Amino acid sequence: MILALILTLLFGGCNRDADSYLIEGTTAKQSGYYYLLEGYNIVDSAEVVNGHYRFEGQIDARVPVRNIASASSAIEVVGNTRFAQVILEGGTIEVSEDDYSPTGGLKVVGTKGNEAMYNFAVEAMALQEQIRDCFDNTTRKRLMTRYEKLVDRTIRRNLDNYAGVNLLMASGGRYSAEQRREFIERMSSSMRQTEAVESMIENLNTNNN
Repeated sequence: MILALILTLLFGGCNRDADSYLIEGTTAKQSGYYYLLEGYNIVDSAEVVNGHYRFEGQIDARVPVRNIASASSAIEVVGNTRFAQVILEGGTIEVSEDDYSPTGGLKVVGTKGNEAMYNFAVEAMALQEQIRDCFDNTTRKRLMTRYEKLVDRTIRRNLDNYAGVNLLMASGGRYSAEQRREFIERMSSSMRQTEAVESMIENLNTNNN
C-alpha cells in the first residue's frame, strides 16, 4: 500500500506537471502588473509584489504559447516595450527583465522550449548583426551558412517541444514540402496535435493535390 501511494505521488505529480505551467517573474518594479496575452487579448494578469509575480494554470495543448507583457494598466499593454513570447510547458518558466535581451526586453528561460528559443534568439541576433556589417562576400556567405545551420540545428533538437514548431513555421521557403513532412513525422504526438502543426499538415496536403 505504501509502494502504491509512492507511485501515485510520483506519477501523478509528473502528469500534473506536464499539463500545467508555472511562470515565476522578477522585475525592478515593486508594484504594477504583468499580463499574459493570446495574441493581443489579455487572458490573465498577475500583480507585482516586492518585485515578484507569478502565473500558473493549465496548458492549452492546442496553442501552448502566450505573450507576456509589463504595464501599469491593461490599456498600455499593446504598446509596451517589454513584450515576449512564452512557451507554456511543464516546469518552472523564469521571466526577468533584460534591456539587452533580443526577445522584447524580457529573458524567458527555465524550461526546454523557452531555453531553446532564447538561446536561438541570442545567437541569431549576433549572426544577423555580423551579416549586416559584413561587406566581404566570402565572409558574408560563410556567416549566412552558419545562420542556416543554426536554424536547422535548433529545429531538429526541439521537435519534442514548441520551439521546433515555432521555428519551422517561421522557416518560410527554407525547406521543401518533403523536408517539412519529415520534420512533422519526427515531432512528438503532442506537437503534431497543436493547431499550428495541424495547419501545416493541411497546407501540405492541399498543395499536394
